[in-house]
Amino acid sequence: MKKIDCKILSILVLVLLIPYLSYLSGLESNQEIIENNSVTVFDENRAKNKVNTLLEENKDKELLINASYDKFFYLAFKNEGGNTHFVIDAKTGEETTILNYIKEGQRQAFFNKIKELLYLKYPKFIASFLEGEERIRDVELLENELIIYYNKEGIEPALEEELFLHVNYNEVKDYLDFTLVLDSTYENENGYQYDKNKKTIAFTFDDGPNGEKTNQLVNILEENKAHATFFMVGNRMEYGRETILNVLNKGNEIGSHSYAHQNLKRMSLATVLEGEKRTREIYKSITGKELLYTRPPYGNITSQIKKNLDTIFINWSLDTEDWLHRDKDKVVEAVLKDVEDGDIILMHDLYDSTIEAVEELLPILYADGYQVVSISELANLKGVTLEEHQLYYNLKEV
Repeated sequence: MKKIDCKILSILVLVLLIPYLSYLSGLESNQEIIENNSVTVFDENRAKNKVNTLLEENKDKELLINASYDKFFYLAFKNEGGNTHFVIDAKTGEETTILNYIKEGQRQAFFNKIKELLYLKYPKFIASFLEGEERIRDVELLENELIIYYNKEGIEPALEEELFLHVNYNEVKDYLDFTLVLDSTYENENGYQYDKNKKTIAFTFDDGPNGEKTNQLVNILEENKAHATFFMVGNRMEYGRETILNVLNKGNEIGSHSYAHQNLKRMSLATVLEGEKRTREIYKSITGKELLYTRPPYGNITSQIKKNLDTIFINWSLDTEDWLHRDKDKVVEAVLKDVEDGDIILMHDLYDSTIEAVEELLPILYADGYQVVSISELANLKGVTLEEHQLYYNLKEV
């Protein structure tokens, strides 16, 4: 009887303990849920507390943006020296950067797009310096775009201007991991969007087309977001079709440099007019366009030629004498010593030394605040209306 009673008693104890043990297990699970929820609540509060702290610390400044995204909070304030902004992670409450919200596996694609836009905006010597992610100093968030600010320390030649890039969300929408507002239309920054308020000069090259040397200059101009006007000789145009089209396709322009590069003062008016007619016909047969400008060889012209030849005459205000010295350093020195806003600079696309000089000059001029453009672009930026039968040496603002 005693053994049976013990077995019964053991069973009864187990029956009573099972619900209690289940109850205790439930309490433990509930406690884990409560603790996990308390962590989540703590983090959300931490992020909101950080936002409130920043609002309090910057209450003397104008609040530009106070926005909540799905993964972060964003604040921007206006200061006397510019804007300051903060990105607060919604989960941790820590200050962070927009670059931490790029989709997994898309970081390289994102920076490839940024590189593409950098080369669209800046000359090669700047864009290549800014390529690396380590050059980024800060990223600002606006309603429909990012503004990336860069550290320019160490770039040569040194720049005074701040370096930054506006990136519309349409360009990076596939890479960013937060809600975006997309523009229906937008326009990227482009290095050829010249500024009429900046110092501007025109580069001109005589005596071409000269095949590979002319094309080298075109490439250097393109790398530096610059344009030029090439004054070409008519009887050389006949054999330079591809070069001529390359010059035009890269945004440059072409003028006449007579048919055979003879001194117009020593020629009859009829011969001058016939030569110019032939030059124009050759040019139009290649391009389908009309020649607007004429540069007389050696700068020599008569009043009769000016009166009877329907063209705009362009001479120069700064002669590099590249034809005389054929020395890169002398060409660079000639330009940097005397260049002024509105100058028309004379060079020739015949010499390796000129090509080397242009390659060195363009970054220096850019860093010094100059834009290098064609004659038409210079006239437009300076508000000068060019008239036929007139001779121009420079294009100062009117």
